[in-house]
Order: sequence, then structure tokens, then C-alpha cells
Amino acid sequence: MKKLKILIYLIIIFCSLLTAYTAFPKTLILEGSLYSKIKVTQQMDFAVPQSLETLSFRFALPKDFSNKFVSQKIYNLDIKIEPKPEQFQKVTDIYGNHWAVASWKNLTKSVKVTVTFEASVGSELRAETSTSEFPLKNIPESEKFFLKSTELVQSEHPDIIKLARELTKNSQTEYEAVTRILNWVVDNVKYTYNPPQFDALWTLKTGKGNCQNFAHIAIALLRASGIPARVVGGITLKEQWKIPLGKSFLVQSMGQGGHAWIEIYFPDLGWLSYDPQQSKQFTSTRHIKQTHALESDEVNDTWRAYPYLPPFSETINAKFISDSIHISPKASEAAPKSYLLSNKLVIKKEMVEKPPMPEKPLPPPAPSLPKEKVFEFGNMDFPNLVELYQVSGDRAIKILDKETAEYVTSRYIYAQAFRIDEFLEIEKISLAMRKFGGDGTIYIDLIYDEEGKPGFKGFRSNPVFLENIQRKPGYYWVDFTFPDKIKINKGRYWIVLRYSGDVIMNWFYIPGNPYGDVDDTRSTLKGYKWEDILNYDFVFKIKAKRN
Repeated sequence: MKKLKILIYLIIIFCSLLTAYTAFPKTLILEGSLYSKIKVTQQMDFAVPQSLETLSFRFALPKDFSNKFVSQKIYNLDIKIEPKPEQFQKVTDIYGNHWAVASWKNLTKSVKVTVTFEASVGSELRAETSTSEFPLKNIPESEKFFLKSTELVQSEHPDIIKLARELTKNSQTEYEAVTRILNWVVDNVKYTYNPPQFDALWTLKTGKGNCQNFAHIAIALLRASGIPARVVGGITLKEQWKIPLGKSFLVQSMGQGGHAWIEIYFPDLGWLSYDPQQSKQFTSTRHIKQTHALESDEVNDTWRAYPYLPPFSETINAKFISDSIHISPKASEAAPKSYLLSNKLVIKKEMVEKPPMPEKPLPPPAPSLPKEKVFEFGNMDFPNLVELYQVSGDRAIKILDKETAEYVTSRYIYAQAFRIDEFLEIEKISLAMRKFGGDGTIYIDLIYDEEGKPGFKGFRSNPVFLENIQRKPGYYWVDFTFPDKIKINKGRYWIVLRYSGDVIMNWFYIPGNPYGDVDDTRSTLKGYKWEDILNYDFVFKIKAKRN
């Protein structure tokens, strides 16, 4: 009887944990495996409107690698280049990265470089033990190289050192020190496109950046703490994968294209994969590693040309030949504020198997609104076009930014939440969108929140006919007005995008949660369950006035 009571108690606790995942931002401790086999086509083009005397292009190639939790094998790698370069060679750099280098003279035609390969990528999320103490001891000479301060990773700057010491104070294990640093980065750096700088110090001062900034600030703090760390350059794929959370799912989705993440050295475990925007101790099978180095300038594709630098474009297509995902949540940690995924790492000091349930936090306060009577608010930070490369003299270097948008006129319905703390009259709501084609209308519902999801009561906008939306590159505001005055009081509301006909449109999003809560972006197949929690924020703005 006693054993039965204990079993029932444990089941209740576990079910409570699963339910709590949708309400508490935290690290999710996962167990299971991901395995994918993918055929990837990477096409890189240089437009040559006028003849070039010289063009030289160095681009990264994927290769086999493995660590404790992630493995990658590359098959059938093939490179096609048109027109044929005068010189072509494959080289290996000091880090063991593989590169291809092509060069042309007196070039009069546009260049097309097509790289195709198959990748088998696996992630095994199992419990592992680390006995690595902090500060670290017995670091091999070969790995001390990755403690260096560089131009983009200023780990010897006093501001970096000061913060690193504050974050790792009283840490007894490397895992504890690493976790505190990663949690700080997740909570204090907001994703932005086209940052003017990518270095760690700029990221620290501004609190924003793209994936390169996330990597550089994390690595700088780690190196300042005596922990070897290095940047990884590679490709991420947009194929979603889901983590079951009771009756809901946490959906992991990234843009398709170049991406930077990091690897951290543990003396007893070797190099482990971390993505400060998504996971620690592992990366998913949507990450394909190409290179690693001290900083991102060493892992990005580069080219030189004379007398001008030709425009560059890149497209990546991926076909999943097989995709096996068997993942379940086993526990959680109370930090950071946004979701971060992890396997279980048992550290040297005693670790509580099931941490006590945290008290339910109060809802975060609504973002402060402008003081004017008529004003705009929302998640308004988005670029009209994502820059693909940065020019320095006669040299260009690829930026690891990529378009992130959801095909929102598909079989799924999408919603974005916002919160206000005063009575407002809504004049219009605008979404950052892009028209690709089709025919019909789009419109939105402004819906009252019910238990953390869109409810059944609200207001419907006027329809916007697709023919009245100009088709142009990049993303732009599409405005939605309402047939009557909309007055809403303090509370949480959802913007739900709907459509009629054969509309093909994307809604731009920013990775992470730069505007609101960790569960404020949802999607549904059925139209009312809103079963999927998305790991990003859609871009919107609202024009409102006070009475």
C-alpha cells in the first residue's frame, strides 16, 4: 500500500511538471534521441554585370565529426562550378576545417557554385557525469589555444572580466559556471538583424545582436573564466521538431541558412555543442557543422574581387530522407527566462533528482507604452532586407543572418500575444509580411486571452485583398483596420492571422522572445486547441490612443 501511494505521488509530481512547462520559463531536461538523414543543396551565386579582372572565393565544406552527444557523417559530397574556375583546390586550415578555394581571371559571366551532400546527424540525449571542477585544472596545451582574446572576442577586456567573475562567483563545478554564463546570455541578449558590429564588447554594451553576437559574448565570458570555448560555423535547417509538454508541444524552428553556435571544452568530456539560442550540451539534427575557430571571421565564407565586389546570393534546400525523433522531458531547471533545452549532466556535487516545484510566478508586466495620446507599440524591430555579406575594402565576408518567417497561409493557424496595462482604443494593427502570390484576402482576429491561449471572443478586422498588396522584396507592414472602434482594457490579447482563397504569404519573426512571454506565440491545426508553443515572436505593431 505504501509503495502504491509513493507511485501515485510521483505520477502526480511528474504530471505537474509537464503541466508547468507551459507556464514556467525554464531549461527543459530532455531524454531520448534525434536522428536525421538529409540531402542538402547549397547554391551560391555571384552576379557579374561587368567584367571582373579577378575573383577568388573561399567557402566551407562540411565534414564528419562527433562528440559525447552529437555525431555527423557526410556522404556523396559534390561541387559543381560554372563557369569553370582557372584554379580550384581543397585545403585544410589549422583547425582541421575543410575549405574549397576557386579563382577566376577576366570573368565575364555570372558564377554559380552548387554544393550537394548527404548528412547523417544524430543527437543522443542521455545522462552523463562530469567531475570537472571550477576553476578548471589540467587543461591540455592544445585546448589552451581557445582561451585567447581576439578582436571579436575581447575576453581580456575589464568589463568582460568583471561580469564573468560576477556570474561565476562561488561556482564549484565547470557545469555550474557554464550554466550561469549561458543563462545570462539567453536572458540579456535580444536577437536583432543586421547589427553594425558582431564583437562581444558591443554585444555586452547594447544587449543585442545576431547569432554571431550571441556566440562571441558567450565565448568571451567563458574564456575570461578560464574555460576554453570556440565558435562553430554551419547551416541550420527550417524543418520543425516538437517536444511533448503534456497536452501541448514546444516547437523548435530556426531559419534555413548560415548559423553560428559554440563548443565548450570539459576536461573529462571533451568538446560539447551549445547553441545559446536553443540548447546546451547538444545541438539538434537541424544543425550541420562545417567549421570551428577562435571567432566567426575565421569560419565564414569570404571572397575578393577586382575592380569591384560582385553581388552575392545564396539558397539552401534540404530534403529529409529520414527523420526520427524520440524525445521526452524528464525534469526542469528554473532558469533562464526563455526556454533552453538540455540533456541531464550529473555534476560532482550532490544534485537533487527532482527539484522542488517553483512557486507560480506572476505574469510579467506589460512593456511600457509611449506617453503620447496617439502612439505605436509592439515588436517593431525588423529589416526590410537581411544583409548576406559585409564589405571591407576589396574583401567580403558572409554574415550568418538569414530570413526567418513562417508560411502563415498554410494548414496551420498562427497567433501572437501582447499585454497592456491600461484602457486603449485600437486604430490599426500592422504585421510584417511578404506576399509571394495567390489570390484572396487576409484578415486578423483580435482575441481575448483565455487560460494562456486565444479564446473565442474578440473582434474581426476588415479584409485586405491580396491584389492591393504590392509585391516587392523584403518584408513590409500590412495594415489591418476594423469596421468599428475597438476599445480594450488591461489584459492579454492575441492577434490571429486568417485568410480566404489561395493566399501565399509569410509573416516575419524574430528568434527568441524579444517582445513578451515565452509562450506568447502559438499555432494550431484544429483552429481552437492552440497546441503548439513556438520559440520566436512574430513582428507586429499597434497604433492606439488613450481617451
